[in-house]
Amino acid sequence: MAQTWAYFDTSTYLKNFVKESGSAQARKFTAKHRILSSALLSVECFSALKRKRLAGELKSRELDTLTKKIRTSLTHIEIIRLTDEVIARAELIVASSPVRSLDALHIASALIFQQAVQISLLFVTSDIRQLEAAHAHGFATVFVE
Repeated sequence: MAQTWAYFDTSTYLKNFVKESGSAQARKFTAKHRILSSALLSVECFSALKRKRLAGELKSRELDTLTKKIRTSLTHIEIIRLTDEVIARAELIVASSPVRSLDALHIASALIFQQAVQISLLFVTSDIRQLEAAHAHGFATVFVE
């Protein structure tokens, strides 16, 4: 049986690599689904890792190792480019939802993919505001702590 698609926000995707609350649940969803995300994913992951390094939560060697693991993992997921269509949809989302700009770009990316492929997409996130906005835009949603 083919795996179903799930859109992962960066907050949840990163839990596959950094042990924190919700990591086991994130890994479980990753194993059960075909993963897709926005082109923002890599930049947001590397930014979050750098912040953890600067805060002393990661050693330099750990940062390098995690960066390599994430780069490799990105070759196994579907990445949605930031097109004019995605940006226009995100503008509509921020006009109608109390959601941050990058969160709106994630939701817009998922909407564009869902419409293009004509499937029901599961939206997985660790951000409550983003979860609520994704749900308001018709997604089945999962919150990963």
